[in-house]
Amino acid sequence: MEAKVRIVGGKEEEKRIEVLQDDTYENVLEKLNINPVEVLVLREGKPVPEDKTVAINKNKGEIDIMIIRIVSGG
Repeated sequence: MEAKVRIVGGKEEEKRIEVLQDDTYENVLEKLNINPVEVLVLREGKPVPEDKTVAINKNKGEIDIMIIRIVSGG
């Protein structure tokens, strides 16, 4: 299944990645080369733990994830 991922904080980006049935949010971060310590992952506006399996929204048939960068350089 394809997931739409919005990454915000600093430069805003939108990416689409392939998510497998058993993928966790940690797997999503790995696919995007993002350090999990530096971000907060939201699903439907609520934080989700990294070890939780990415669930497909049955009504929409899509996966919509927001990643907020909480650490910046400088």
